[in-house]
Amino acid sequence: MPAHRKGGQAMPVMDEFREEREALKHGTPKQKFRYFLDYYKWHVVAAVAIIVFAASMIYNMATRKEMAFSVSLVNAFDIGTGDEYLASFAEYAGIDTEEFDVMADSSMQIDYTSTDQNTAASLQKLMVLVAAGEIDALLSDEVVIGQYAYSETFYDLREVLTAEQLEAYEPYFFYMDQAVADAGSEAQMDPDYDTADLPERPDPRKPEAMEQPVPVGICLGEAKALNETYIFLSGEGILAVPATSPHLETVSKYVDFLLK
Repeated sequence: MPAHRKGGQAMPVMDEFREEREALKHGTPKQKFRYFLDYYKWHVVAAVAIIVFAASMIYNMATRKEMAFSVSLVNAFDIGTGDEYLASFAEYAGIDTEEFDVMADSSMQIDYTSTDQNTAASLQKLMVLVAAGEIDALLSDEVVIGQYAYSETFYDLREVLTAEQLEAYEPYFFYMDQAVADAGSEAQMDPDYDTADLPERPDPRKPEAMEQPVPVGICLGEAKALNETYIFLSGEGILAVPATSPHLETVSKYVDFLLK
């Protein structure tokens, strides 16, 4: 701020400030308010912003409910009854939604033949959610489930379901061949690796044609309530359980809810 002149001489800034404060004592309320805005408004704006941000964080932490079950649906669209569907499952599983959250995310769309931004963002999001253990069940089409199955992303369903469930749902199982997965992993370790060298994947619904069949998914063509709630873009949906799923007991209940 340039110094003003008084009597032909420059007035020091502090003297000018004191003179303004002294004059302000006798100013009108409007003048005092204008002075306040000129000198302190950005301090107030910053202080208010900090208070609002802190209050928001405290509120979110205080009101955030523990996640009881989370399902992600890839390449599927909610036709408008997703909330009712989740509420029905929560009631079926005995989950108190006043205390716990139940969530379904159908925002991810993956097309392996495309390099569009939506696919890239969905692949990244799915990777992060799986790694963080934030997906209990993944529902998608055969291409997506098959791709992740041969990356050994999913549980063997024999480690998740009860003996009764394994017997009841065996006709709906979606398999991967562990021998093919192992051969693929070995091929990728070769410095001269070429995708053309990868072994062919057998039909996921024909375990008899596999050397080491592992049930990693359940085909959901018969899941009436699900198919009345979500539309899958490429045929029927398939359920798989990420190896990081934190709520396996609830996953077991969800499978019954889908197919019984």
